[in-house]
Amino acid sequence: MEERKGFGSNFGFLMAAVGSAVGLGNIWGFPNKMGACGGFTFLIIYLILAVCCGFIVMVGELAIGRKTGKGAVAAYKALSKKFSWMGWMGILSAFFILFFYCALGGYCIKYVVLNVGDLFGAGFGASAIAAASADAASASLGDAVFGAFMSSTTEAIIYGLIFVVLTMLIVLGGVGGGIEKVCSVGMPALFGILLICIVRACTLPGAVDGLKYMFIPGWAVANGVIEEAPDFLSVLSTAGGQMFFSLSLGMGAMITYGSYLDRKQNLEKNALIIVIMDTLVALMAGLCVIPGRFALDPTGELGGPKLLFITMQNVFEKMPMGALFGLLFYLLVVFAAISSSISLLEVIVAHFVDKAREAGKGDKR
Repeated sequence: MEERKGFGSNFGFLMAAVGSAVGLGNIWGFPNKMGACGGFTFLIIYLILAVCCGFIVMVGELAIGRKTGKGAVAAYKALSKKFSWMGWMGILSAFFILFFYCALGGYCIKYVVLNVGDLFGAGFGASAIAAASADAASASLGDAVFGAFMSSTTEAIIYGLIFVVLTMLIVLGGVGGGIEKVCSVGMPALFGILLICIVRACTLPGAVDGLKYMFIPGWAVANGVIEEAPDFLSVLSTAGGQMFFSLSLGMGAMITYGSYLDRKQNLEKNALIIVIMDTLVALMAGLCVIPGRFALDPTGELGGPKLLFITMQNVFEKMPMGALFGLLFYLLVVFAAISSSISLLEVIVAHFVDKAREAGKGDKR
């Protein structure tokens, strides 16, 4: 049987694993849910869950993958045949979440194009599309652009397919030649772009209210941003779901990546680094999105899909050199989406590649 190919270095593994964890769940989901759940209350519960639960589950999944050297289905089957159904649940989870990623990833690519158009004053830019929209007189730029895009089913499908093709090409390159290479470059770039956007967002006049919303207990209620303190159990369930989704737990991704990990590497150390970096990016995304909303679009949505595609586009429209910062922001969202979508696809591909290898057909991606 052909030897199973893995990551070329521990750094490559960490960037791929962090890339899997750092996705739309961080860049969009975390600010979205933090905004909807009262800011600081959500943040502190999320941090406690990430330390007390996320880290432990992460170590367990990486250990299962490295011990068995198999994808999700074969890994659970190797532990006990009666648990192989759990591996299939992981594959199904990855498969259905991939639909969401491909649709939303396509939207993000569209918004990159919109901001490129604004940067050069082209007709396909957000400003030109908003001006030509039927709702131009009554709606904000973000509303008009998002409405125009949603009304064009063909355009949404095309951008979604572009995202699908990018994901497939990277996974087709293999673990070392595709996933590791892309994540080793893409993740440091993502951190760099995030830092630029944070500096710009947090230096806007009025951005301090966004920081208070995130970090001061009770500030949101006391200042009328939300009417009443959110229900604890509701915030707990939201933070728990966000933690599992954000860290790519329970969907076979960490088992699959763990199966490519060298046995000499320290699992606990790697798991801790992944959890810390993932949480750091989530906080950075919050610092990028929420202060900008308070500074330039104080009546805009704090939660839901509108936060990313309407509120943030309104923020960039009102910001000096907004098209440039909009381009950088949506590029980092695309990077984050791609790094997660390739891990989801790899969960599915790894199962069939393992079966092909066992049948003596080699690494047939």
